[in-house]
Amino acid sequence: MPDFEQNERAEFNQAVSYLNRLNILFSGCDQASINLDIFGWYHSILALMRELSTWMSVDQRSDFDQRIREINGNLKIYLGQAQKGNSNISSDLYMMLHELEIKLRDIAHKAGLLMKMQDDAFDALR
Repeated sequence: MPDFEQNERAEFNQAVSYLNRLNILFSGCDQASINLDIFGWYHSILALMRELSTWMSVDQRSDFDQRIREINGNLKIYLGQAQKGNSNISSDLYMMLHELEIKLRDIAHKAGLLMKMQDDAFDALR
């Protein structure tokens, strides 16, 4: 039987890589939302959901799946209108993406994946 506690302390575990991926995806969400890139924001959120899915309960995953189905309907309407030259973003679609991202950030926070502020940078690495 593997010693999981030993694996967590292994020199080459994926913790730093995982946190780096999360950072890149959260930054992607920020940039896409600032640029009103709805399609990019949506796909950044989907990637974040995949990364954070192991920290979610079954009920949370079901809730997220339901929200994604709702967003898909609104996104299809938006993309259809954008192809016709109307690139106005509905406030409903924007708020759905916004709320989903906030929920993902909350999951990351509760999982202890967001760094706590430290007075001394050296202490933050412990």
